[in-house]
Amino acid sequence: MELVQLEYFVAVAMHQSFRRAADAIRVSQPALSRSIQKLEGDLGAPLFVRTAQGVRLTPYGEAFLPHARQALAEVATGVRKVSELAGQERGTLQVGLIYSLGTRFLPDIIRSFTRSHPGVTVRLSEAPTQKLLQQLDQGEIDIAFCTPQRAPHLNCVEILREELVAIVPPDHALAQRASCRLTDLAHEPFVAYARESGIRHVIEKYCAEAGFAPRVAMEGVEDLTVAGLVAAGVGVAVVPLNPQLTQLPVRALKLQESCTRSVYMVWHAHTPLSPVARAFISFVKRMCQP
Repeated sequence: MELVQLEYFVAVAMHQSFRRAADAIRVSQPALSRSIQKLEGDLGAPLFVRTAQGVRLTPYGEAFLPHARQALAEVATGVRKVSELAGQERGTLQVGLIYSLGTRFLPDIIRSFTRSHPGVTVRLSEAPTQKLLQQLDQGEIDIAFCTPQRAPHLNCVEILREELVAIVPPDHALAQRASCRLTDLAHEPFVAYARESGIRHVIEKYCAEAGFAPRVAMEGVEDLTVAGLVAAGVGVAVVPLNPQLTQLPVRALKLQESCTRSVYMVWHAHTPLSPVARAFISFVKRMCQP
């Protein structure tokens, strides 16, 4: 049994999909499948069963998962201690991020950091805020970039503040206006972000302050999915101002309430950080804070 087999097994269990796991850990899906098959052969039991939605753990897989995670955590701790003794910033950094940061902002940060720290490999995984916070609590990632609710067990540093805008279909009654108030949307069907997305709570808070609760017609996870549903005429939405909005037939209207969404760099307050994680946090602070 090899360490990489455990890493692949935990990745598939976390993502509940061979394809998503392969994308997250940057290996080919056939190589991942072969590794899992070999692990199942070594153990003499099936670990996953395929479903219409992806895969789920068998009872054997559920029994094996906590031990696999513990083994990987022990190895990571050992590597971290050796790195600390050597005084070198080497190793792998697990970073989680909300979907909207995968195509803008964070790639430039990662590129600059790895250029100045060539001994570091950064592995990225994308998920909604609540999923990222769960991964943080379980030790599956070192640092998350998301929109969390404040909590005493989390260290949060604001690294980005984005303007929120209303978007409507091109044939909507508001489409010819440059701006609107949130109350102009009060009686409209909303395309909302999924509840596990931190931005959902930010938008609902602004709407509550304006005196209404959005009437949700449909939900999406990613910015472009939400915008695509608006373009299809499902409803209106409030989203971060993003240059990619110009790719879709929607009309963006400035909100007169000046609504914003803050994105934070988040890490666990009670978990010791590796030298690599400490270096990365310091680097991001220097890049993003005045």
